[in-house]
Amino acid sequence: MRNLFAKISGVTINEEKTFVNTLDIELKEKLAVGFYELLNLEKKELEIKIKDIDVLILDELIKVFHEIYKNEKIVIDRTRLKNVLLIIIHTVDDRSRTFSFERQEIKNILK
Repeated sequence: MRNLFAKISGVTINEEKTFVNTLDIELKEKLAVGFYELLNLEKKELEIKIKDIDVLILDELIKVFHEIYKNEKIVIDRTRLKNVLLIIIHTVDDRSRTFSFERQEIKNILK
């Protein structure tokens, strides 16, 4: 996941869609659920899909998804991505024993 985060911070406009497609494939391989699938799940389905994913991985996903969210040039449903991000943040907040200022800042930006 850290590699994904490093990749997105350096993408150019022409590489953005390619990055998201690569992210989708990598998530399917590593987590058995892709980026686009996560965006299309209803709240309860999303909560079920992410309940067994390690908190550290979810925390990295938050960072990657937030970078995608900030980039308005990537054509996706930003409202849906925002909702998915908030659900993942809530899940991590509930399961993690560590308070994260970065996570809290992202949550505040999204609200």
